[in-house]
This record gives sequence, structure tokens and C-alpha cells, in this order.
Amino acid sequence: MQWLERSPFIPTAARAEAAPQAASRRARNNWFLYLFVFLLPLQSSQEAHLPTLPGGINFLNIGFALSLIGAWYTGGKLSRWTGLHRWVWLYLGWSFVTLLIGLSLFPTPTDMLRFNRLKDSVIGVLLLFVVEMSVTDWTSLKRVLLATTLPLLYILRITHSEYASVARWHYSDKLRVSGTFTSIGANEFGAFCVTVALVLFALLIATKWPRRWRLLLAVGVISMVMCILWTYSRTAYVTVLIGSVCMLLLWRGRKKMVIPLIFGLLIVPSFLPHAVVERFDSTHVEGPQADTSTEMRYVFWDVAWAHFEMHPLVGTGYRTFATYNPYKMDTHNFFLRELVEKGSIGFVIIVGLFLSIARACWRCFRDSPHASLGYALGLGLCAAWIALVIGNIWGDRFTYTQMIGYFWVYLALALKAREFVLNERAATVPAEPPAKARSAVPLRFLPRGTRPAASDE
Repeated sequence: MQWLERSPFIPTAARAEAAPQAASRRARNNWFLYLFVFLLPLQSSQEAHLPTLPGGINFLNIGFALSLIGAWYTGGKLSRWTGLHRWVWLYLGWSFVTLLIGLSLFPTPTDMLRFNRLKDSVIGVLLLFVVEMSVTDWTSLKRVLLATTLPLLYILRITHSEYASVARWHYSDKLRVSGTFTSIGANEFGAFCVTVALVLFALLIATKWPRRWRLLLAVGVISMVMCILWTYSRTAYVTVLIGSVCMLLLWRGRKKMVIPLIFGLLIVPSFLPHAVVERFDSTHVEGPQADTSTEMRYVFWDVAWAHFEMHPLVGTGYRTFATYNPYKMDTHNFFLRELVEKGSIGFVIIVGLFLSIARACWRCFRDSPHASLGYALGLGLCAAWIALVIGNIWGDRFTYTQMIGYFWVYLALALKAREFVLNERAATVPAEPPAKARSAVPLRFLPRGTRPAASDE
């Protein structure tokens, strides 16, 4: 693990000052979290070796509980200078309130299943706090990042084996594979791959990593892109392209990618499987040629809007739409489902949460030095956020922990990276900073003893 600590993104002076503290914390790593993050997307392995216990206790619950204990042992703290935490708690609190509303309005024999679904889904969100508490320095941050990268080659192997067993020249729904996600569909697996591919691609192009890191990141990006291809998820195809374009537009070194992009656009289409081309040719969103999948979404949305008009303030309750939908299907639109099930209050909360996430990603990108780890994390998450918003318009890409867990992990790492950068920047400001040095760090980030008096402004 020594190569993790030789980061080109940490100033030498800051490393020297932090050496005694890092040495004292070296034995305090949250190994439970590293293992939990590594196993999180491997749902097939979880269900094969760790069956669900009585009361709905499963791998997610046990792994999260151990990770939380490890976070307390590590002794870290939540990130400062962010308002995201308030929106997260509002989202979680209102979710439990609407669960009670749904149980009273639409009781079913499977009420315990609804509770277990909510219990498992909030674990992905709560990973934000666990990772923040576990990351105390750059080394632990990179170890969490490494834990998210190591399982990707295994995921590629499983996905390829599944795809090879059903591969055909012409497209059919039987070609759609979900990789290591056994109880979640191909669209959700594609959304997971999109998030990981965009973040790792940003780390690959926007940082000056050592060779071993760059090789690992390249393998991860290629693995996820191949998995996206085999899911035949149109939403995943579109979101990864849009996210990549937005990333390159934000990246300061985008001019370097002009020639590779042109070359890729010329040769990649000829290597796409014929079934992928057929998948897009059969897509029509309106008119008499609209495919069944797209056409039924409009039907579900009409049903959802009609029930929202009957319960506009607090909604019909958590996970209730499928119970009164005549087709017994989900809305296939996360934002609309939040509106109908959690009402106007829940919709305002989810919009505020998404905007707060976007603000956190942008601040990490903006405040971090160019070509640094924080810069790359912020860049990748800005692209992943755009992909997440688009994906949720066509389905639920937010509540499944195996799918969204890595997004929250990356977001927590971005928050901590920004905090480390601002701390290091404030520590380098002299006690009597000149005017130019003062402008480098916002006054609220300076130690109280070094802030200039009001008369100096």
C-alpha cells in the first residue's frame, strides 16, 4: 500500500506536516468499509454465499453495520463547508414519513416488504456519511477509491459469460444482461456502469497518476464500457455519451482529446454489434411506430398524474404506485414517482437534494487545483450527475443500493477531497497575508487568528 501514499497531488510541505498524524492513524483504517465497498456491486456472489436471514437481514445490513462501527473506530468527521447533509436528512426523514402514509392509505399483506425495501435503499444514501467519517487523509481516500476499482474486472468476466450464452446477430430482449445484478434489471446495471465509467475516465484523463494507477483505471473504464454495450440499455448508451461530452467540455485539457474523439467517431460505429444498431433503429418515442416499452411509459405517467391530483401535498405513500396501477408496474420515471408517492413536499426535497449534489460536485471541481485528485473527482461527478438526472427520467436509477452506492461513495470522496484542499490552502496562508494571498482562500476558510480585521478590508 506504500504506492498509494506517493501521490503527486499532495504538496510536499503538507505531507511533511501531516506525517506524524498520518503515522498515528495508519492502524486506523476502516477495513470493514473497504470490504463492503468491494462486495457491494457483486450481488450474485452475495446471494449465493450470504442468504437473507430472518427479518429481512441481509448482506447490505450486516456490511453497513460493520462499516459504521469501523467508521466510529476510525475517528473521522463529516465534511465541512457543505449544505448537502441537510438535504440528505430531509430526504431520508420524509421517506419514512411517507412509508407510514402509504401503510395507512394502501395496506397490503406485503407491508413488511415495503419496510425492508426502504431499509435497504437508505443504506446507499447513508454510505455518504460512513465514507466521510472513514476518510481521514489522502491515503485512506485512495484506498476507498481502490476498493471501488478492484471488482470491475470480475464484473466484466461475469457479464461476458452471461452475454456469450445468449449472443445473437439480431436483437431481442433475451440479449439484455444484468451482469452481477441478479434482482435488478439491465437498465439499472447499465446505470451503475455509466457512473463508474465516467468517474474513472475523469481520473484517467485529468490527473497525472503513476503508471500502475493509470493501468488500473484504464482497465476499469474498458470493463464498464463493454458492460454498457452488452446491457442493450438505450438510456445507458445516451447518458454515457452525454456525460462524456459534458466532461470534455468542462475539462481544461479538452483540446488534447479532439483528434482521439474524431478518430473514435469514425471507427467505433463499424465495430458495434449488429444487434446494437437494431436496438436503436427500433426506438420511436412517438407516433404509430412507438415501441411498446416507450408507449407504456406514457400510460403509467397518466395514471401517476391522476393519483397525484388526488393527493397533491403528501402523496400516496412510499412504494404504493404499483399497488393501485392497473398494470402493476412502476412509473418508469423516478421524479414522477417521487411526486405521486411523496407529494409536492417530497418533490421539492428531491429537487433540492439533486441541486445540492450538483453544487457539491461543482465546488469540488472548482476549488481543487488543476490535475489534482479532487479536480478529477469533481469533474467525473459533474458528468455522472448529468447522466443520473437523465437516467432517472426513464426509470428508477436512485433507490437501489447496489446501483447507486458507488455514486454516494464517490460523492463522499469528493467532499473530503475538497475539504483537504481547502485545509492545505488555508495552512499555507501566512499570519499576515498580503492582499493577493488573502484572495486565494475565502475568509471563511482561514483560521480565526489569521482573518484580517474589518478595518483592513
